[in-house]
This record gives sequence, C-alpha cells and structure tokens, in this order.
Amino acid sequence: MLNTLVFVILPYVALTLVLAVTPYRLFSNRLRWSSYSTQFLERKALYWGINPWHYGIIPVLAAHLFAVIFPETTSRLVGDPTQLLVVEATGLGLGIMALVGSLILLLRRANAPMLNKVTFRADWLALLLLLFQTASGIAVAITNSWGAQWYPATATPYLRSLLMLNPQPEYLIGISTIFTLHVAGAFLLLAVLPFTKLVHLLFLPLDFLKDPPIPYRWHSLPENGKE
Repeated sequence: MLNTLVFVILPYVALTLVLAVTPYRLFSNRLRWSSYSTQFLERKALYWGINPWHYGIIPVLAAHLFAVIFPETTSRLVGDPTQLLVVEATGLGLGIMALVGSLILLLRRANAPMLNKVTFRADWLALLLLLFQTASGIAVAITNSWGAQWYPATATPYLRSLLMLNPQPEYLIGISTIFTLHVAGAFLLLAVLPFTKLVHLLFLPLDFLKDPPIPYRWHSLPENGKE
C-alpha cells in the first residue's frame, strides 16, 4: 500500500496540481506568480545562500533529466570506472553545495523578521522540503553507491512509465528506505511548487547566473527632515 501511495498515487496528484494550479495562478494573479526580490531586505545571507544553492542544484537536476532522456548515453558515460568516479564525486560535491545553500536560505528567512511579511506557509514548507531533498539525495549517494549506474536502469524506466500512464513501481520497490523517502519528497515538492514562489522555476531563469549583483541604496532624509 505504501509503495502504491508513494510511487503511483503521489506522482499523479503532484502532476495534476502542477497542470491545474500553475496556469490558474498565472492568469488570476500575475503579481504573485513569480518570486519577490528580497535583496533589499537582507543581502549578506542571501548572497551566501543563493549562489551555492543554484550552482549546486541546477547541474544536479540537469544530470537527473539527462539520464531520463538519454539513458543509454548515460550508461556508456559511466561505464568506465574512472569516469564513474568523477561523475559520482562531482555530483556529491554539488549536492553538498545545494544543501549548504538551502540551509542558509532557510535560516535567513527564520532570522530576518522583515522577510516574514513576504514569506507564507507554503514557502516555509517548500524551504523545508528543499532542505530535505538535498539531504536525502546526499544520503542516497552515500548509502546507495554508484547511482549513476543504476539510475538509468531503475528510475528512468519508472519515470517513463508514469508519463505513458502505465506506472510500473516495481522498478523502484526494494532499493532502499532513504531512496523511497527521496522519491516521496520530490513529488511532494512538485505538488507544493505551484502554490509557492518556486513556480518561477518554470521560467527556466538561467540568465541570472551571469547577471551582476543589483546594488541598492537606502535613501535617508537629512537631520533637519528636509530634502
């Protein structure tokens, strides 16, 4: 029953919410569609959190997607032991970067009272899920070694079966408890994404990686209170 809930019911609930809620938010209230800029409210912790988070998570997500689209190429790439070791070590390093970044971003929200006014319950939930996903992903990489080898033969056909509306959870059943939790966390995060500022991910905002920082200046009145 648990396997059916995690590997069959939860994925389709998450996909339904993404397909239904996302366009509703887009056309009903575009002012809350994307993320609010909070740099002017707090900058120091944002810098140290947002950079390792994005530079860590984007390549990791891209690698997951690449293995789903090109499983044969992925298997050939990691067929050589040296290349497999490089891929695994790089992925683990990027995962640690994302974990540190997500932790800093969560603590930033918790320790900056001004940010509470632009942070809603769904956003807290999303931050906690992001922290859990990065932590569980690292745990999977450590406890289920050489994931780059077994992922194309397990997760890839499973995900493809979901898209074909013919779910085959047997590909993932029995791998490990931490992997099951990681999969469940991924679909929970997908389910809450349309309700949070994370929906801006759908814009594929990759250009920000090369954008310079935005400077802000506080404007204060002279001591006499006049301009």
